[in-house]
Amino acid sequence: MEALVSECQLVLFPQVNDQFINARMMSLDLKVGVEVEKGENGGITKDGICKAINIMMDDTIIGKEARMNQLKWRDFLLAPEVQESYTGGFIDKLRGLLN
Repeated sequence: MEALVSECQLVLFPQVNDQFINARMMSLDLKVGVEVEKGENGGITKDGICKAINIMMDDTIIGKEARMNQLKWRDFLLAPEVQESYTGGFIDKLRGLLN
C-alpha cells in the first residue's frame, strides 16, 4: 500500500512468500504496475527488468493504464475520510482492549 501512495512507478519483482501474490494482484488485478518477467531458468534477468521499466516509463498502453490506476488508488487511499476511518478504527480497537 505504501508503494501505491508514492509517486514512483511500480516495477514488481517478487522474491519470496507473499510477494508473489502481491505482485500478481498489483499487476493483473489492480493494474498499477508491471511484474518483471522471469527468464528461461525461472529467475529475474537484466532484460526482464529493462523491459518492465520501459513499459512503465514509456507511453505504452500498459504503462499509461498503470499510471492512471495508481493515481486513482493514491487519491482514494489518501482521502481524509479513508485516513480517518483507519485511525478512528484503530483507536476504537485500542479502547476495546482497555474495557
